[in-house]
Amino acid sequence: MAKRSLFAILSEQPWWVSLVVAAALFAIAYQFLPQFAPFVALPFAGVAVYVAWKQLRGRSPAGAAERLAALREMPWDKFAALISAAYRRQGYAVEASASGAFDFLLRKSGRTTLVQCRRWKVNQIGIGPVRELYEAMSRHEAFNCVCLSAGEFSANAREFAAGKPITLLSGAALAELVGAVGKTGRRWFTR
Repeated sequence: MAKRSLFAILSEQPWWVSLVVAAALFAIAYQFLPQFAPFVALPFAGVAVYVAWKQLRGRSPAGAAERLAALREMPWDKFAALISAAYRRQGYAVEASASGAFDFLLRKSGRTTLVQCRRWKVNQIGIGPVRELYEAMSRHEAFNCVCLSAGEFSANAREFAAGKPITLLSGAALAELVGAVGKTGRRWFTR
């Protein structure tokens, strides 16, 4: 599993966890370097404010987990429609693909993006599908590509994508992408 930063971990917790960490660090730093104590705690207080803002807007970690579970239960046609609608809301022209390497061709501002999402239910995507998508990107002269999954990406897949115009979209980022489209009241998706 890829290593994650402390800030990434805290951003997935309730807002008050970051605030407790900020207070604890402030108290410890105040004992040894009182003039620097606010600067030690400030980044964690900032994370607490950011997470509180996200949670107030309905994007809590628990909500993301619920949306990801609901995504895994969806049949392909509803999932594909949800992804298409999400990208259309971002201003893309979305075209379904018959290619085996990608599912959607997105166009915006004269640039083409390939999106692969047919493996949305798997727990972990390996390097194979990501490499296949990257090769299709070269063949279609696309600007970039997006591989998305409700699961995770293997370390090999992440290493392969590093430094390339490949976005690996999963977890909370995927929940946020579809959340803007599927959220109606307290229910995230219509079945």
